[in-house]
Amino acid sequence: AYLEKKEIQAVVKYSSYHKEKTKAWKANVGKIENWTYDTAEDHWTCPAGNRLHFHRESKETLESGYEIRRRHYRSSSCEGCPLKERCTKAAGNREVVVSLERLRYQNQAREILRSEEGYALAVRRMTEPESVFGQLKNNRGFRRFLLRGVEKVTLEVGWLSLAHNLLKQAANDQKRRAAILQ
Repeated sequence: AYLEKKEIQAVVKYSSYHKEKTKAWKANVGKIENWTYDTAEDHWTCPAGNRLHFHRESKETLESGYEIRRRHYRSSSCEGCPLKERCTKAAGNREVVVSLERLRYQNQAREILRSEEGYALAVRRMTEPESVFGQLKNNRGFRRFLLRGVEKVTLEVGWLSLAHNLLKQAANDQKRRAAILQ
């Protein structure tokens, strides 16, 4: 919501982005992403054709104050369904809990990431900050934070960034001196 208010377009891969492209994910009948949602009637339809109707809504407030609204949908009967064993481990009928807002954000991110502009941004990100993380991990041997707590970790990241930038500057200065001497 904050990014939308500021009209900032985020290009961030969500946790299941790469998994969604696999055959196993697409064949999994238990994944709600493989179901269809009817916005007008507010129900989900599973691959077997059973409808899951809205049952209730729940709210959870995180420490940050962000409120997550989840909608619970329930099937009236999964008895005799040929896909039940692959769909759920529950003894009774299938119930799914969905954050429609999260699904909307995922769809937006998916559209952006699959566009030409999104691909270009993702490639750019790979060359800009990702290489720095790789250098810190492999070349400098930084594998984990030594300190605990947000303030101390922020300080540690600051020192790492400063050291990285100073070493980069020193390498550039050395190249310039070598070019002048030649």
